[in-house]
Amino acid sequence: MPESEAPTFVILLSSCAGLLVLVLFMTFRLSRRLSRIESLLGQSASHPESSGSVPSEAETSSGGAFEVFLSEDPARRELRKGEQFSAYRRWRQEKGLNWSNS
Repeated sequence: MPESEAPTFVILLSSCAGLLVLVLFMTFRLSRRLSRIESLLGQSASHPESSGSVPSEAETSSGGAFEVFLSEDPARRELRKGEQFSAYRRWRQEKGLNWSNS
């Protein structure tokens, strides 16, 4: 090997070794995070009763919550669609059926 190519070869070899160490380090960190996520998911799957509340009658009825909303007051069926949906949104808020932002 000529004398001028030796330093270039050493620099190239050391940078490749450094990149390999960096890739191995990132792979190790990623595998640790994935294993931690898997264990958290396993814990939450083993306790389904603590993850949420019991669905209400409006959520489990055959027609859905909107059908329950319409059947509570027959006058609601006579409203225009936009008025029905705005009243439905208010009704869901009053009944606590909306998702919370927490």
